[in-house]
Amino acid sequence: MKYSYLSSGVDIKKADEFTSIIKGIVKRTHIGEFAGLWEHPIFNDYHFAACCDGIGTKIIPLIARNDTKTIANDLVAMNLNDLICCGAKPLFFLDYIAANKIDTLLLKNFVDELNYILEKYNCVLLGGETSELGDLILKNNFDVAGFLVGAVKKEDLIDKNNVKSGNVIIGLKSNGVHSNGFSLIRKLHCDKIIDDNFFESLLSPVKIYYDIVMKLNEQKLINSCANITGGGIVSNLKRALPSGKKLKLNFDKIPESEIFEKIVKIIGYDEAFKTFNMNVGFALVVSKQNTETVMNMAQDWQPFIFGEVE
Repeated sequence: MKYSYLSSGVDIKKADEFTSIIKGIVKRTHIGEFAGLWEHPIFNDYHFAACCDGIGTKIIPLIARNDTKTIANDLVAMNLNDLICCGAKPLFFLDYIAANKIDTLLLKNFVDELNYILEKYNCVLLGGETSELGDLILKNNFDVAGFLVGAVKKEDLIDKNNVKSGNVIIGLKSNGVHSNGFSLIRKLHCDKIIDDNFFESLLSPVKIYYDIVMKLNEQKLINSCANITGGGIVSNLKRALPSGKKLKLNFDKIPESEIFEKIVKIIGYDEAFKTFNMNVGFALVVSKQNTETVMNMAQDWQPFIFGEVE
């Protein structure tokens, strides 16, 4: 049997089609980007930014392990890593919990950890909604979504229209598959294609790139950036480029990873790169003259150059 994201029940093409439909309905320029931007005359010097995300079916094995810490971390990470792509700092966060039945202790532990992580980034857990949906959510399960709002001074906005030909693409390492592709991963585990130990290693918390992106943006060293999530490296980097610009990538420059080498052996090179981050957790697009400075400042994040803009 040939395993793929599509065969496990996820159709990326359909998701992209739906995004295009939304663009046609809403007719706003930032639909489909990592965070939507909004401005108002009352806040003349700022853009407000907002995003919404969940953690996908990774939540199923995490619930089975009562791992509310990783659920909370990943919910913040999936949203915050999107928000920082425009240079915004978080202001407040709302959560949505859909449960079969409310388990007060389990959900308390989740909210405690969620609030703790948000406070580290000076972000307020402002509120949310908790629903009991017994006819929709499976017994002993729940799902979560996060809604993050931030702000960025207009002069500090990371704008993809600043990207020029010859700009360098720098990757920051992931610490695994993050929170994407788990419908396929769970299928491989269920069919005993991957063993329990390898499956456990894929449940690591998502890395949050806030600190380094804010540090670099304070010195105006980033022209654009991309959170590498569902759909892989190429599709997410394309969202960080203006129309007319193309990517010239060398995947051989990406540091080796036992996790992704094993995934490639199972599902093949093309499917792996379409589905997973392949050890590129976040990508920066920078001017050539700033490359050395960025590489030095980002040393703790294990940076590597793996392409340029044409």
